[in-house]
Parts: sequence; C-alpha cells; structure tokens
Amino acid sequence: MNNIMFTYNAESALAAGKSGFITESGAYVVTIQEAKYVTSSSGAESIEFSVEADDGKKANYLNVYCKKKDGSPNQYGINMIHAIMGCADVGQLTTKMINAHTHIAPELTNKRIGLVLQKTLKTKTNGQDTYSFDIFLPFVAQTRQTLEEKLKGLPAQTIDKKISTLQDKDERKNAPVTYHQQYQSEYPGDDVFFSG
Repeated sequence: MNNIMFTYNAESALAAGKSGFITESGAYVVTIQEAKYVTSSSGAESIEFSVEADDGKKANYLNVYCKKKDGSPNQYGINMIHAIMGCADVGQLTTKMINAHTHIAPELTNKRIGLVLQKTLKTKTNGQDTYSFDIFLPFVAQTRQTLEEKLKGLPAQTIDKKISTLQDKDERKNAPVTYHQQYQSEYPGDDVFFSG
C-alpha cells in the first residue's frame, strides 16, 4: 500500500519560484505578527516589526528606532510609533516577556494596519547586494487614510500621492547601474543606524 505524500494543489504549484517576502516598495495592508523591543549592539533601542500582508508575503526586521545609541530620544521614531498606534487603534504599549531575550508589545500583535514600506538597497560587508525596508508612513488598513486624514475627517489621498513618487533608496557602496535582486536572509546590521 502506498502512503500519499502529496495531493496536487494548483495554488501551491503557481507559487513555485516566487518569494514569500515583500520585495518592492509600496503600500501594504498587513497584520502585525510581532512587535519586539530590541536593543542593538551599539545601544540604540527600537521596536522591530514582523508583518504579513494579506497575500501572505512577509516583511521582517522593520525597525523603528526610539532611542539613539547615546540614550537620547529619537523623535522621528517616537512619532512613527505613535502614528502606528493611532492607525492600529492602540492606546498604550506595554512589555511582555516571551523569554529571557525577547520582550514584545502584545497590544500590537495581530493588529491590521497599512504600511508604506520603502526599500533601501545596501551592500553587505562581503560586498554582496542586499536590501531592507523602512516604514515610511502608516495608514488605517480599512480606509487607507493616514492618521491625520482620519482625525480631520478628510478623504484618503496621501497614500496614493506618496506611492506615486516613492523610490527605492540606494545606499550601496559603488552602486552598479543595474540591480540584481537578492533576497535578504539575514539581519542587515545595527551599525548603520544612528552612527552619531
């Protein structure tokens, strides 16, 4: 008797060879899988988001830095966290210990939110190209409104305007004329953030 190991699934077949990760700048409606408090090797503090888009594609290592390595507040990051909280309808963030090395903001887990993600092209220390994403602007998932549009009762227009002009940032050393996409499989490193 033969044991069935696979039953053909057309959806899986069509996904063959495609990345399971977000690979382009754009506006995505996502579910926050985890919002983890992180301290980099240089001492900068962030909330690191792992998200999954409605189509199943994921993005990890979305760091929003709240404190610089010298301990001073990073107002840009603090403002971004508050905007994310507002768009996700979260009133406060606490900390919950998952294990000795992992603390999360449980209030954000499984929250749906819209994020405009900007791709940054980088060079690894070994010279290979890689990329990461930065949260450019959050928005309300259900309406596509920014927090300001929601609070002022304005129609959703900002996200589409931002997307129409959004370009990848290129921080590669000796950037080539063409970019051959490679999937990021490792953390891009903390030393690139807040060097001063």
